[in-house]
Amino acid sequence: MKKNRIYFGLLILALVVTIVWTSAGMLGVNKEEKKYSVSVIVNDSNNDRWIAMREGLEQAAKDDDIQLNYVSTGVFASEDEEKALIEREVENGADGIIVQLVSSEDTYAVFEKIDSSVAVMLLETDAVSEGVYSVTAPDNLWIGEALAQTVLQDYGDSLSEKKIGILSGNQNQLSMQQRLGSVKKLLEDENIEPVWILSGQGENLSSELVTKQADEPVDILITLGNAETETAVDYLQADTSYKRQFMIYGEGCSDKTVYYLDKGIIKSLVVPNEFNMGYQSVHTIAEQIKYKFSSAESTTVESLVINRQNLYDEENQKILFPIVQ
Repeated sequence: MKKNRIYFGLLILALVVTIVWTSAGMLGVNKEEKKYSVSVIVNDSNNDRWIAMREGLEQAAKDDDIQLNYVSTGVFASEDEEKALIEREVENGADGIIVQLVSSEDTYAVFEKIDSSVAVMLLETDAVSEGVYSVTAPDNLWIGEALAQTVLQDYGDSLSEKKIGILSGNQNQLSMQQRLGSVKKLLEDENIEPVWILSGQGENLSSELVTKQADEPVDILITLGNAETETAVDYLQADTSYKRQFMIYGEGCSDKTVYYLDKGIIKSLVVPNEFNMGYQSVHTIAEQIKYKFSSAESTTVESLVINRQNLYDEENQKILFPIVQ
């Protein structure tokens, strides 16, 4: 009789444990895991140069279960404008920030109010104090070298008879400093000095280009970024007299730059793998957020030199138009 009571008690205990375990399991099924939020801040976010990169961002966000907030921006007028956006996104609950810095110089001031628990990923350009933050970018030194090397290969000995100009973009960014430095070094190694180098962005750069090309016309224009390449194209399209023409060797990834490469207006285009840059930036920051990685991790994405002859090669098409692959 006593044994029966013991067995009965054990049976009741087992039944209670089973019910509790099952209930806990059901609660676990219904309980949603936290979905981390990452905000992306780039200059002039609606420009079509970001199309391929945005596809990469969104694909990685889907794969890593990240809520992505692609912040709408215009052309940044100052670092303070970008800083205010970063702080707003963090205040709104962002667990991570992917940002293309307007300036690589004083990053401490940009992030001084950001809690250390918020992951930061720099896009396209590192800070001057390299290694402090994670960064996903092309090899910017290589891009400059590729542009200069292509010019040297195309012109050979006759290059000494040509005049070269450079649109160097935003020289507050380390990426553009690196590109300009490597272009100048390769040209100097061949005893070639640019006639002029213009920095800056937007309408000011366009106006300066018109003035410089009128006063000191060049035969070759090296453009270090997508915006600068488009500025050069716009100049040629406006020059209906064809008296101040030049050949463009530039970096770019927008539909516009690819179109004018195909038309022969751009001689050669260095194209970073923007899709991969977007994908890797989200994937890496997702790992940092989920697993609390504290060390800065850098990822370098490939770039290709594309011209009219290889524009329609399969691999180049995959880089240029990842959406339709």
